Amino acid sequence: MKNSPAHILIVDDALLIRKMLEQVLKKYGYAVKMAEDGQQAIDYFIEHRPDLILMDAEMPIIDGVTACEQIKKLPEAKNLPIIMVTACVERQWIDNAYAAGAIDYITKPVNLDVLRNRIHYILQAKRAEEALFDEKERALVTLASIGDGVITTDAKGMVEFLNPVAETLTGWNTQEAQGLPLNQVFSITDEYTQQPIEFPIQCSLEECKMVKLENDHVLIHRQQKKKFAIDNLAAPIKDRNGNVIGVVLVFHNVTETRKMTKELSFKAKHDALTSLYNRLEFQAQLKLLVQSPRDDNIEHALLYIDLDRFKIVNDSCGHEAGDQLLKDIALILQQTVDAHTTFRKSTLARLGGDEFGLLLENCTLQHALDIANNLCKSIERFRFFWENEEEEKGVFSIGASIGFVPISPQMTHPKSIVAMADTACYGAKNAGRNGVYIYKENDGNQPDQNIQWVSLINDNLEKDQGFLLFSQAIVPLREDTHVEKNYEILLRMNFEDRLVSPGAFLSAATRYNLMPSLDMWVIIKLLKLLGEHPKHLEHLTLASINISGYSLNDPLFLENVKECIDHTEIPTDKICFEITETTALSNLTGVLNFMTTLKKRGCRFALDNFSSGIASFAYLKILPVDFLKIDGTLIKNIVDDKVDYAMVKSINEIAHIMQIQTIAENVENQATLDKLKESDVDYVQGYWIAEPKDLFMID
Repeated sequence: MKNSPAHILIVDDALLIRKMLEQVLKKYGYAVKMAEDGQQAIDYFIEHRPDLILMDAEMPIIDGVTACEQIKKLPEAKNLPIIMVTACVERQWIDNAYAAGAIDYITKPVNLDVLRNRIHYILQAKRAEEALFDEKERALVTLASIGDGVITTDAKGMVEFLNPVAETLTGWNTQEAQGLPLNQVFSITDEYTQQPIEFPIQCSLEECKMVKLENDHVLIHRQQKKKFAIDNLAAPIKDRNGNVIGVVLVFHNVTETRKMTKELSFKAKHDALTSLYNRLEFQAQLKLLVQSPRDDNIEHALLYIDLDRFKIVNDSCGHEAGDQLLKDIALILQQTVDAHTTFRKSTLARLGGDEFGLLLENCTLQHALDIANNLCKSIERFRFFWENEEEEKGVFSIGASIGFVPISPQMTHPKSIVAMADTACYGAKNAGRNGVYIYKENDGNQPDQNIQWVSLINDNLEKDQGFLLFSQAIVPLREDTHVEKNYEILLRMNFEDRLVSPGAFLSAATRYNLMPSLDMWVIIKLLKLLGEHPKHLEHLTLASINISGYSLNDPLFLENVKECIDHTEIPTDKICFEITETTALSNLTGVLNFMTTLKKRGCRFALDNFSSGIASFAYLKILPVDFLKIDGTLIKNIVDDKVDYAMVKSINEIAHIMQIQTIAENVENQATLDKLKESDVDYVQGYWIAEPKDLFMID
């Protein structure tokens, strides 16, 4: 009917009337078929399904009213329009015709204009009804097939409809729920307090706006046996005049998603082996503590716990035994802390290996010291039993050395506090182990003076001139190589109006995990400087930055570097990252990931201190290296040592075959420089070539 002429069946026992009506209706563009009596009409409808039947009232075999009644009883004829044609206008007959299912009637003799208009408007209404029905069906199919639950209400908030998903989640079906208040069918509670929540449907009805519950909540199944975590949104339903006639509530089962989110959140903050907090979360809690304003009378403490004799178990029984021991110790620590920190906030974490940390907030120092001593006693009393597959048994006693740091209001650097606690822990070990050592400022017995450097590093990282960037030129040996400015970035600490070389503080930075912060400072500072000096940048060929292996072990370091590179306007092909050969060999996966990620952004790479030979060349096939920096221990002896000279030549030749350029480090005299020219090395660097200079003196 939608894409073809309407199909009309004329039913009349008079041939002349049938032919006349057929001629007229065909003229109006309809497809017309004819039947002589009511039985033929029934049979024709069952087989062909016309869009409309024009039925004579008085016919042999089966009259029109009876035929109409029988046809309308068929499910397929529910929306079929039947127009009766009759000379009878008695009220009883008319009532019977309508009762039989006729949609209208036309009296004889037939007025053709009236017939045409009547058929036109009836078919037009049928098309509209079919379109509305199709739209409703599509809506119902859509509601049935989507993964969201849908409930609609009337203007009073009474339920009218639930789709299949809503029925499954609530336990109500549409027939049972119709006419009930929404909050009776849509029963929800707060996920954490377990208190019932009334969904604010009146807000949507009265204020005509969308409503969403922001807090996490749970939908209760009708039978009280099932609960579903859900997200929801309610919106008003309006008629064509803008009046609110109901509300549609859409909700989604997020039970698995929320469970997965919680699991990921837990894993991000907790140690996989012991389920205690991990180092990152411990540092975050410590940072939050020291940055929060507090009264001078409120006391906090940090305990750094290192197990004694753990290595004996790990080495003699294997890593499986070591892991089990760590889990047992974690449980003992947690039970002891819980028993002594009622009403106080504490953060217990595994910091790595056999080291644990305990942060005690709003805890008197005496009580914190008591907790530390109790931890020592609990671990000392513990006996670890292990039996292997060969039924070899062992019983081990374990101890704990604890470094204790009272956290004063003046302590603002979390890393310095951890370093103090670590230092105090070493003090406990030196004092005989299985005890508590309290950190004190200016204590001549402190076993590790690195803590002073840690404090200086943290302080200087926050100062604009705390560190300075120096550069040392890298010069090409070939005359046809066009390089204007090519240098390696070197770091200096500004301390009491004198410059301190990295050799003095890098060991402390390495031990206390400050290398990622130092490396990021260098990257950020260099990019900022180059951006502030466009003339210098224009003539710059390459600036090379050293990256520590400890930084590459930090999962956040690469993300931070990517963000810097992605937001800089400095041409990335002017930036080169130097990574030592030792780092590449010990952490090939991490180095490869770092290189390939930044290579895609245009950065270049140098492999520093290269000298290991064949094994190293095998890795060069994997790593996207642009430069090899030949180790200075080879370079300084090439004048007098033929083997070293041969190694330098071999490294250079193989690098060139692999299309990698070479840089000779530590060039300290003219004789070495002349020898390097013979070896065909691409670049040279060293004090004979150029001394480091302050990068702030950029011209």
